Amino acid sequence: MKQILLLALALVFGNLLSAQENDTLPMEQLPDASLFEAHLHIEGNDTFPYRLYRSVKADTMTEALPLVIFLHGAGERGNDNRMQLKHCVRFFLNDTVTGRYPFLLMVPQCPDERRWVNTDWSLSEHTMESEPTAELRSVMAVLDSLVDSGSVDSTRVYICGISMGGFGVWDALQRWPEKFAAAVPICGGGDPTFAHAMKDIPVYIFHGLLDEIVMPSRSIQMYDALRETANEEAVLVTYPELGHECWDEAFSTRGLFGWLFGKKRPVSSDI
Repeated sequence: MKQILLLALALVFGNLLSAQENDTLPMEQLPDASLFEAHLHIEGNDTFPYRLYRSVKADTMTEALPLVIFLHGAGERGNDNRMQLKHCVRFFLNDTVTGRYPFLLMVPQCPDERRWVNTDWSLSEHTMESEPTAELRSVMAVLDSLVDSGSVDSTRVYICGISMGGFGVWDALQRWPEKFAAAVPICGGGDPTFAHAMKDIPVYIFHGLLDEIVMPSRSIQMYDALRETANEEAVLVTYPELGHECWDEAFSTRGLFGWLFGKKRPVSSDI
């Protein structure tokens, strides 16, 4: 009986992961891709697609702009340079955001069967690997090129991500804390032993307490670790009645965009 129960639980959990991996949305429901510039970052034999959006408020500006990097989840992987727009990106296109804040939005796409971070999402903890994934390294290469071109204000770079992308946010903050002014990781997890590297970064953390794919404790332990470093700008929001897909609720948080775009790294820090 015990073996049958364990098998049943494994099947349920496997179905949950499968649903996330294969979750699809008709293309007509995606944000209008024509609003985004399509780009490819080529390094060696690897081609890395990403989209770039310029807010309406930024249209009349010529100076360097704030940049938001959005890392998608597992279900949007591929090479079509479009499916990564599926979740949450529409919030940045809302008139109250795009018409109020000048910014660039960079939305990269992780290839099939690859991850922003090489870890098992179901674990209660993981240790950061010595080297970042090629995919996350490509994200940073695009960031550096945008800064070098004068398009991006290096003191106002923000990174957000959901699920697999939430793990990517934490990994990026741990490896390159000097590059980011603020971050929004949603239902992800990091390595709390590197919290000291993020002690000066404002982080707005979200997680659904009914999450059966990524343990809510992953976000809670990162928040606790940040608070132990005296990071007074770490915020944790948990949803008792929501599961893994809590990101729409998170991006609907009143004042979130004002909080995000109000952050700026000290000028004395170099990117």
